[in-house]
Amino acid sequence: MDINSTKIVVNEVNIHCYHAGKGSDTILLLHGAGVDSAMMSWKEVMRQLSMEYQVIAPDLPGYGGSDRINGEYSLEFYTEIVKGIIEAFKCDPVILVGLSLGGGISLNMALKHPELIKLLIPVDSWGIFRKLPFHRLTYWYTRSKFNDNLYNWTGKYRSFIRWTLQNSLISDKSIITDTLVDEVQKSMLEHEAGKPFISFQRSEITPNGLKTDLYSRLNEITMPTLLIHGSKDKAVPIKDAIVASKIIPNCRLHIMVGCKHWPQKERPDEFVRVVNDFISSNYI
Repeated sequence: MDINSTKIVVNEVNIHCYHAGKGSDTILLLHGAGVDSAMMSWKEVMRQLSMEYQVIAPDLPGYGGSDRINGEYSLEFYTEIVKGIIEAFKCDPVILVGLSLGGGISLNMALKHPELIKLLIPVDSWGIFRKLPFHRLTYWYTRSKFNDNLYNWTGKYRSFIRWTLQNSLISDKSIITDTLVDEVQKSMLEHEAGKPFISFQRSEITPNGLKTDLYSRLNEITMPTLLIHGSKDKAVPIKDAIVASKIIPNCRLHIMVGCKHWPQKERPDEFVRVVNDFISSNYI
């Protein structure tokens, strides 16, 4: 199945969207932060899912082929952008899948615009916790010069990129190919590559918690929900997903054993099977 791309304008921001497949139901895939993008996160699963569904994967503002903005990359900003994408494609209600930052956006969408979502699938998601691991230290780090210059300082070193991928994102070394390292390095060395995530961190991470408290509202989520989580995720520990799965009504939890923060990248076949089973079980 071919993956096509198009640009749309949402709230005066140019958004680059990939899309593939046909079907009465639409899966919208939201990538994570850092130097992520739609194809970096979703290329492997998009081809499989598009065999049965229309699948749309946008580059969020600040990433990939979408516009960079001068303002704040807040959770509220991203939520309204995603709302606009759904409205532009006239595809609601969607099956909304979000990884990490994208998961936080999907949770906020579920609370603010539930009429636009049929099923919710947060993956290693931002916002299923009250605080981050080592929260005070993280708050300090996000405002440090080291964070400002991280990609400039480390993006030149392929060995460091490879180590970071294995330490934080992917357990299976065979997945960390030279091609993947090249892709990540290219993104890291782009002008102001770290600005969107730094802006988001400074917007949302306060000294004592998160500005947008999604955790306290998880019990308000109304649509069937599937949490997918890597058992070895260090960024969002599995214990957070277990607790969240007990709070969210009508929620299942699928643990991808051995995976870290990129489970869909590490084991796309398992990921697609679990998503398809969840959709089928809800008679979509």
